[in-house]
Amino acid sequence: MMIRWLVGLAVAASMFAAPAVAQNNQDMIVVTASKRQAVDEEAADVDGVVAGARRELPYVSIIVPADFVIFTVTLETGTRSVDEAQRELERTFTTLTTKVARAQGVILEVGEPGNSSTLETTEAREAVELGYGDRSRIPLVFKFAVQKGDTFRTVRTRAEKFINEIQLTGRAEAVTGDLQYIGVTDPKKHREDLLKKIAEDARLLQTTFSGASTGATAISLTGLEGRVRTRPNGPLDMEIYIPYSIVLGSPQR
Repeated sequence: MMIRWLVGLAVAASMFAAPAVAQNNQDMIVVTASKRQAVDEEAADVDGVVAGARRELPYVSIIVPADFVIFTVTLETGTRSVDEAQRELERTFTTLTTKVARAQGVILEVGEPGNSSTLETTEAREAVELGYGDRSRIPLVFKFAVQKGDTFRTVRTRAEKFINEIQLTGRAEAVTGDLQYIGVTDPKKHREDLLKKIAEDARLLQTTFSGASTGATAISLTGLEGRVRTRPNGPLDMEIYIPYSIVLGSPQR
């Protein structure tokens, strides 16, 4: 029995990416925290759809701390006997769920990021995927809460310790994925602060241009009815924004 930690990602302050996925049945956004591509190259939709390249982001946004970091883990076994593979994975999974229930700040779901089920709706025997290639497996999503004073490194250290202490049965292994994700729970809680900041910017535009020769003071904003969106701004920071358009013109007479 062993645990393999697949280290393919070192997240630093200057390196993050934009693709995003949202957990099923939850009002939250999850953003890949890996290597950042060109600024504004991709924008992520709150429903998990990656928008077209080169989408122009609005000037006004707010920065908020991430609420959690997601690590993916696959419980798997090379045992060829279907019955034995099922037994190994079920026992490992059952022991793991007990461990999670006793832990603080750890949530476990079954599946892949963006397509996962809560433990309350999943039975151990249903979680096993038999004969996935030459191995049987249970794909898992671990969500580790970000605590006060955390850095990405401290969250990762806490996650590594937790995952390395998983009790395994038979030939079962716990294979950790090489991508981590940061996310915000209930992003709409930031909507009011964001709208206030947009309103302040609109008033600034009116004040600035009212004394100009154009006398442009009429402002029209569209798109603010949309849901808030998010993208990474740091290893544990998220940029919250709403795509909107603003038009400044002269009052109609």
